[in-house]
Formats: sequence, structure tokens, C-alpha cells
Amino acid sequence: MDNVVELNRAFHDFTEASKSLESYYEKLRERVQYLTLELEKKNVQLKDAVEEMRESKDYLQTVLQSMGDAMIVLDQDEKITMVNNAAERLLHLASRDVRGLMFEDLHIAIQETPAGTRLTAGGMTYDVILSRSAVSEDGGSVRGYVLLIRDISPLKELERQNERNQRLIAMGEMAATIVHEIRSPLCSIELFSNMLSGDLRDTAHADIANGISTGIKSLNNILTNMLFFAKPQRPSFTAVNPAEPLGQSLDMLMPLIRIRGIRLSKSLTGAPVAGDPELMKQVFMNVILNAVQAMPDGGDLGISIALSNGSVDICVSDSGEGIDPEIIEKIFDPFFSTKERGTGLGLAIAHKIMQGHGGFIRARRNEGRGSTFVISFPPAGGSTDGREYESKYEKAGK
Repeated sequence: MDNVVELNRAFHDFTEASKSLESYYEKLRERVQYLTLELEKKNVQLKDAVEEMRESKDYLQTVLQSMGDAMIVLDQDEKITMVNNAAERLLHLASRDVRGLMFEDLHIAIQETPAGTRLTAGGMTYDVILSRSAVSEDGGSVRGYVLLIRDISPLKELERQNERNQRLIAMGEMAATIVHEIRSPLCSIELFSNMLSGDLRDTAHADIANGISTGIKSLNNILTNMLFFAKPQRPSFTAVNPAEPLGQSLDMLMPLIRIRGIRLSKSLTGAPVAGDPELMKQVFMNVILNAVQAMPDGGDLGISIALSNGSVDICVSDSGEGIDPEIIEKIFDPFFSTKERGTGLGLAIAHKIMQGHGGFIRARRNEGRGSTFVISFPPAGGSTDGREYESKYEKAGK
């Protein structure tokens, strides 16, 4: 009997324990379901956060790659971790080739000059603004550095053109005064010289009188050029194919080109421009003659017409000694010449004519030998306002 009671008690305890276990299991199952739902929510939130972070990273990368300024990111050891598209273009390098390199290992040169910072890369020199910033954590420790390089070459070119224009205005006023003061007595001297030549004709002193007349004509020619430079140029605009006045200029200079043994290569297919054919010929004559004179012992002369960034460019290249970079900004100044007998007015007059056409002329030294002059005209139907055209030209990155 006692055994039956004990058995019933044990069975009752087992039943109670089973019920308690079932209740605990049910609570545990409910807890697991709750945690599973919470985990799924957290996974969704984490997935959304990762996606948002990825989108933010992609957006940040897009912003950095779209920046107009060149950016180079360095780590703590100053090794390159990233360069943007602008840096690749400016420095002539590929991002994949420079990651992990030290900044000093790049084939670039940075020089501080009185005029500002100059950067040379890929054979090209730029005026730049360079800044370096440290990337720091909240605790103050440095994680890396960011280098920003802004190409201000177009702005510097505008500043140089403005300074040149101011000098040209002052020199033009001075030239007009000089011409006025000299021409009156020169006319009298020329008259007496002609009378003297007539009196000494067929005598032993005829050559002396002719020499005086020749010198006066040369001086008068210089004064004419000075007056031409001093007067404002008002072109008679018409739609002109630049190949025509360019070809006529070449025809006039061809005897000199052949005498010097210069090899000529030309490509004269171009679009119409708004210009004055006679003034255009004077520009071409001055520039081509300058190139020919740069090759006294022969060489290569290349002339081509191309459409570039909304302008029609005539390029004249020679294989002479090249322009000294230190004087390249002065060659369009009046009375500046590197030639012993040069008046320094040819390129100054060409520059002034181009201003009247709403275009401009510039020069550069070639990487190998020689120099290249680029004469840029607005296309036919475009603006003939020089300031507006220069602004568009600079914005186009010329």
C-alpha cells in the first residue's frame, strides 16, 4: 500500500514537473521567436545601414572624382591612397599606377617663384595653388593628409594679358607722340634728301645721297609701323576662310623660305572666321616671318588650321632654338626684340590686330626644339567682342 502511495506521489511529481517543463519550453519558444524577430529587424536595419553607407561612399567618391581641383590623399606614412580624375589629368598619371607610392616619388616638380607656385608634370607647366591639410581623429591623432592642387593657369594668363594690355596702351600713346614729333622734321629731311639726290645724280657722291634716302625710307617705315601700332584697329569683318589669307602670306614669303632651305609642311583646311582679310595677312606675315628668322640655317616649318574648343586655331611651328621661357611673356611687348636689328613691333602689331578680331595670339616653347605660335579666331557668326571671347576661351580651358 505504501508503495502505491509512493508511486502515485512520484507520478504526480513527474506530471507537475512535465507541466512546468512544458510551460518553460513554451516561454523559451516565445522568447526565441521574439529574439528571431528582433534579429530579423536588426538584420534589415543593418542591411539598410550598409546600403546607405555604400550609397554615401559612392556619392562621396562621385563628388571627389567630379571635383575640378586635383586631390591626392595620403596615409600616415605619406603613401598615396587615392587620386581623383582631376589629379590624373593635371599630373598625367593613372591612379592604379601610383597607389602605395610616396608623393615625392611622382615625376613632378613644384617650384616657388616670385609670381607664385609653378608645377611641372608630363612636360607641361602650370600656375597652381597648392594646399595640404591633415586628417585628424577626435583624439587628435593624424590618420593621413589631403593635398589639393588648383590649376590657375587661365587666371594667370588673363592677368598677364591685362598687364600686357596696360603696357600696350601706355606705349601706344607714347608711340603716337613720338611719331607726331619726328614725322614733321623727317618730311623736311626727305624733301632735301630727294633734292640732293637729284643734284648729285651721275656724280661720285650719288651713292651717298641714295644711302641717305634709303635710311630715311627705313626710318619712315619704322614710324609707319609705330603709328599702325598706336592707332586702334577697326577690322572690316566678313566671313573669311583663313586658308586664303594664310596661303597668300605664304606665297609672299616663299622665296625667303626656299633660300633658307626650310622644309614646309602645311594643312590649310579650316572653318570660316569673322575677320578682315588684309589685317589677317599682316598677322600671318609677322608670325611666319618670325618663325623663318628663327631658322637661319634651315629647319622645319609647320602650318596648320584646326577647330579647337569653339575657336579656329592657326598653328605656326618652327624647329629653331625656341623661346626662352623667361621672356615668353615679353615677346608681344612693343620694342622688345631678341634680334640685333629687330624693331620689336611685328608681334606687338599682330597681337593688337588679334585683339581687334576678338581673338588672341600666344606662344609656347616646344618640348624638343623650336616654338609654336597659336593664332585663335572666333568662328564666323561668333562674338567679335574680344573680352567676351577671351572669357569663353579661358572657360574652355585653353
